Amino acid sequence: MDFSLFYLPTWRSHYSESLAQFYESMTESVRLADRLGWARVLTTEHHFHYYGGPVPNPAVLLAAWARETRSIRLAAGVSLVPLRHPLQVAEDYAMVDQLSGGRFDMGISRGFVPHEFDAFGIDRAETAARVSEALEVIQKFWHGEPFEHQGQFHQFARLQPWPQTVQDAIPIWIAASNDRASFERAGTSGFRLMMNQYPMTFESLAQRHRWYCDAYASAGHRPDARQSGVSFMACIADTEEDALARAGLPLAEHAGAFVKLLQHDEWDDASPTDLSGLTDLSGAGDPIDLVRARTLICSAEEAAARLEPYARMGFTEAIFITRFGAMDPRFCTETIERLTHEVKPLLAARLAAR
Repeated sequence: MDFSLFYLPTWRSHYSESLAQFYESMTESVRLADRLGWARVLTTEHHFHYYGGPVPNPAVLLAAWARETRSIRLAAGVSLVPLRHPLQVAEDYAMVDQLSGGRFDMGISRGFVPHEFDAFGIDRAETAARVSEALEVIQKFWHGEPFEHQGQFHQFARLQPWPQTVQDAIPIWIAASNDRASFERAGTSGFRLMMNQYPMTFESLAQRHRWYCDAYASAGHRPDARQSGVSFMACIADTEEDALARAGLPLAEHAGAFVKLLQHDEWDDASPTDLSGLTDLSGAGDPIDLVRARTLICSAEEAAARLEPYARMGFTEAIFITRFGAMDPRFCTETIERLTHEVKPLLAARLAAR
């Protein structure tokens, strides 16, 4: 199971770091993950809110990281293609592929934040169709041959793709969470899959992953080529108690913002003072149950035990969100180190033992 680093950046003016310092501390952790041999670094796209808003265009940040790293792959995790013209998306990321020497992976999502669709004037009911059409345009652009397009949402005359990509075929990852058709389309198309354990139960995640795997196999794709990743909020300490002391309130802030955005309550910027708000996402009354069932906020031994079922389920990549809310960047660095030097060997030993 590969390890990857994911940034869904949240920054607020009362944090101890300035926004410029925040960008630099992210970059330092990316350089660390690169030195430690991690597979990928991902950053996502959000708009007009501190939840993800520091990165409205992942291509800009990935281009910067391309010049700071040597081997780690750089991924849009994800690009909200329904909100953008697909030609601009294709151009931006073709340039990232060039600047990185062919280390770019594309990630695509329909999006979920109501105020983003309102601001860009996009009907959320159109997102599946917009993603399908955008993918068609983006892949033709990256193929490198002149083409024209007359679609439902975009029309343009014959053009010459520029810049062209380094890779013959850029890997495409689809982020999916609920809609069965999204999982099945990703599998049928032979795309890679990204999931997030945090918003759902383990049982729901396992069922959705099966939808994808079954569709992938039914379409005749090679089983050994299938790749899927699952992301976790992560903070590794000596004990679960220590990890919760470091990550509890940052996690509560992150979860609180997530719930507010789902409810179109983006103007409420109050910070939580305890973990009670996590019950909005938990099936149980105790928020600690959510932390234990859906995160890696724990010791190294517990993290390896929690990761084992995902590896056995067929996930090829664990994606770690080590910086969320007002998390101290020193803890982010320590978590990356401990995941590498402690959790990964423990996980390998568990998988080899059965």
